[in-house]
Amino acid sequence: MPSGRKERILISCVSFEVSKIVEPAIYYEATRIHLIHYGKEQVYQEFYDEVEKRLKEELPKAKIVEHGDDPIFDFEKMMNLILRIIRQEQKDNNGAADIYVNISAGPSEYSAASLIASMMMKGVMPFNVSTDKYQVPLNKIKDVYYDNGRPVGMTKVPKEPNLFSVYEIQKPDEKLVRGLGILDKQIEKKLASAPVMIPLLAEKGLMTYTTDSGSVKPDQKSTMNYQRNFVDRWLDKGWVEKVSKREMKITAEGRTILDVFLSCYEE
Repeated sequence: MPSGRKERILISCVSFEVSKIVEPAIYYEATRIHLIHYGKEQVYQEFYDEVEKRLKEELPKAKIVEHGDDPIFDFEKMMNLILRIIRQEQKDNNGAADIYVNISAGPSEYSAASLIASMMMKGVMPFNVSTDKYQVPLNKIKDVYYDNGRPVGMTKVPKEPNLFSVYEIQKPDEKLVRGLGILDKQIEKKLASAPVMIPLLAEKGLMTYTTDSGSVKPDQKSTMNYQRNFVDRWLDKGWVEKVSKREMKITAEGRTILDVFLSCYEE
C-alpha cells in the first residue's frame, strides 16, 4: 500500500562537485533526483558517474533522472529545462510533491536560472549549500590559484561578458509587508488584536476604517476588511500562523520577508 508520504523531488546540476549534490539529497530524503549535466564533456561525465554511484549507494530506492543534453552554461536553456522539470513534477504529483532546487553546484548560468525558475513557480524551495571543508588545503592555494606568485583564481582567461535575459519577478505587496512590520511590533507588545491593529494601519495609510455611532473601535465592516485584506493574505502566503483563535506569530518565511523588504518600503 502507498505510504501516503509526499514525493520529495530534488533538482541539481553536476559539474565539478559531488558532496554538494549527494549530501542534500540524503538530507531531504529525496525520492526522485533530477541530475542536470552536460554529457558531451567527458570531465563532467566523470563527476556525474561518481554522483550517480554515491546516490545509488546512499538512496537505493530513489529514482535518478538524467538530463545530459543541454549545455549547463547556457542560461536560457537551463531556465527552460528547469521550468519544464518543475511543471512536469507538479503535474504528475497533482501539485502535492515537495520540490527542492539546489542552486549551489554548477556554473553561474545554472545557479541564476535555477533560482529565478524556483521563484517563478509556487511551492518550489530553492536552497544553498555552503562549504564546510575545502578539497584544496590553505597551504596549497598558491600552487593552484596563483601564477608566478600573483593571485589569479580559478579562471585564468575569461570570455566576454554575456548579458542575461531579464525576467520580472514581482516584489511582495508593499501594504502587506509594511502591515506585517506593524504586526510584528504589536506581537512583541502583546497588543496585536484587530481593534488595535486597524487604527495603526490606518495611521500609516494602509487602510481606512469606520466606527459604530458613539464608539471609537472599528466597526464590523472594518474588522472584516482587515481580516480579508491582511490576515487572510498573510496566512495564505505563509508569513504568519495562528497560535490561538486570537493570536498569531510571524513564521520563518514572514521573518525573511521583513528582513529583506521592510526597510525598502519604510517611509
